[in-house]
Amino acid sequence: MDLFQYEPLDLTGNSFRLLMLHPGSTGEISCDIFEASLDPDGIIIPYEALSYAWGNIELSASITANSKTLRITNNLFTALSYLRDDSIGRVMWIDAICIDQNDVAERGHQVGQMAGIYKGAEQVLIWLGPPTSETKLLMEYLRKLQQGLIRQKSHHDLTWADERWSKLRQSSDLDQAVLANLQRIGIISLLSETWFTRIWVLQEVSNARAASVCCGRWSVQAYMLNIAAKLVGVVPDDGCQAVMDLFPGPMTRRSPRKNILQDLLEKFRKSEASDPRDMVYALLGIASDVSESDLGSLLLPDYSKTEQQLIRDLNWYLFFDSPGQEVGHDTMASFLEMLPRKTGAILRNFVLHEHTDHVHALLERGHQFTVNETIVNEILRRGISSGVSILFDLGCIEHPNLKFVPESVLESSLRFCDLATAKRLLSNQEENIKINRGFVDGLINWHDREFYVLRILSDRGRHSLEVTQDGLVSLLPYCDPILLKTLLEQQTKVYRLTRGVLNSACQNQQMARIIDLLLECIGGRTELEMSGLLWFMEDYSYDEQKVAVLLKHHFKIIHIFAIGESPGESVIWSSNVTSDSDLPEIEMEVEDTRGDMECSEVLGVRKFSIKALFGSGRRAGAILDWYNYDYSIE
Repeated sequence: MDLFQYEPLDLTGNSFRLLMLHPGSTGEISCDIFEASLDPDGIIIPYEALSYAWGNIELSASITANSKTLRITNNLFTALSYLRDDSIGRVMWIDAICIDQNDVAERGHQVGQMAGIYKGAEQVLIWLGPPTSETKLLMEYLRKLQQGLIRQKSHHDLTWADERWSKLRQSSDLDQAVLANLQRIGIISLLSETWFTRIWVLQEVSNARAASVCCGRWSVQAYMLNIAAKLVGVVPDDGCQAVMDLFPGPMTRRSPRKNILQDLLEKFRKSEASDPRDMVYALLGIASDVSESDLGSLLLPDYSKTEQQLIRDLNWYLFFDSPGQEVGHDTMASFLEMLPRKTGAILRNFVLHEHTDHVHALLERGHQFTVNETIVNEILRRGISSGVSILFDLGCIEHPNLKFVPESVLESSLRFCDLATAKRLLSNQEENIKINRGFVDGLINWHDREFYVLRILSDRGRHSLEVTQDGLVSLLPYCDPILLKTLLEQQTKVYRLTRGVLNSACQNQQMARIIDLLLECIGGRTELEMSGLLWFMEDYSYDEQKVAVLLKHHFKIIHIFAIGESPGESVIWSSNVTSDSDLPEIEMEVEDTRGDMECSEVLGVRKFSIKALFGSGRRAGAILDWYNYDYSIE
């Protein structure tokens, strides 16, 4: 019998071949091979696509194709002997038969259409080899379970599946422990098949509309393997699970394409391919960042390219190195092995060397980059002028994949940036900006600049700013009352009015208005601490009449005891204020207390015991050190 000869395909369109596998259970395997088209306007014959492991590539078996002899691998011959139906023909797409493997141009063209071929198939048949007694037993039970899941419409219900699995086991004549062990061996055997290590299966199953796992003449929907692994308590390795997650159907974590080519190359670099060039070509159909223009220019499957030429083109595509430049890796395996290390540094290097066009291109592809304090410090070490220019360019990139760590970036960069750059960086923040002491210190390096920047901040909308306690302390000497009011209204936390906060407010040119505003917020955004209360009783910079109003409005009772040194710790003087007193009496008590506090050091006062009952009913108390009564002794 003559050898089968392929008729050339039209490589300018979407032509491909299908085969009709003739029915039969014994004897020779025969088929008819014919041309079809993936054009949307064309008539597509329903077909199934086979996904299998080639195994030994020696063409040691043969079938009859169009009444002529076609040599195929032993693995494929075994698969066809099981997959052919006894009575009806089966239309299929099988790469080793439907592609002329000796025609380099056709091979590249068909590989470029592989995603469309698998998408167009009615289902993908995953061949996991002939059965063993254990896999046969497992598949028998999985088929029964699948039928129950379909009837009950319980595809997502693992609890129901577990209960049904237990009932199926109990109906067996085998010992339960023996049965469980055999099923466990069966699933381990299936998941250990070399099919799971093939790089091509990623494209084949991720593009499948439906998929079935075939073991001998037994078949179940592919997602049943996920269920089986859970039911028998087997945890697949990461590579195997990553493939199973791509199976179509319920109980898998399948999602639309989100992985960029570089991530796919890194994640699956341990996969296997008989041709090292396929480590790239097999991923093009599922990479989210590879467009037709990219394929046309560099990465179009082309088996006339050597492995080294593809490595150079891939390096250019991923890292924008000059085309034809030596990469330093002779094999695809060594190139992919170093990929994670190079990937981690590439965006950083582009940023530091002001290649913002490359940065934007990689962000568009799906790369993510976070500008943190370390990056900012590296940028600024290149010189203030150059560093500010880089930061400004980064601030001009509006892309969701470019993230700034707000407080660390702003603390580091605002010390040196001009107002335009500061405005760009601030306006580009999507997360809450934390205004802490370091942030404010960065603002006040340049005269008057902080007011403009803070105005920018105050326009960012509700809850977009988070002012910390130490940020409030640092901010109070510089912000005007209107801005402070705006910032406080945006907060959700309560600020403690301590002696330190009030001393900071005293440094503001509008000190009285700032303190008034802080007091107006008591019960809302502010809460008066005991050290803050003591500050009002001591500091002459705040009007006594206002202090009297504060005490009468917010307190029912205040007791202050000035205590001397140990061991006696006698009370040297005391002060008592009650809201029952009228304002002139409270004002006089404040005046007397201020006089006593002026003499406290001479009198030997070492600490204060203060107790208060607020108008709200809240009780508070503290023992405060005389020298630093922001410090609580107890």
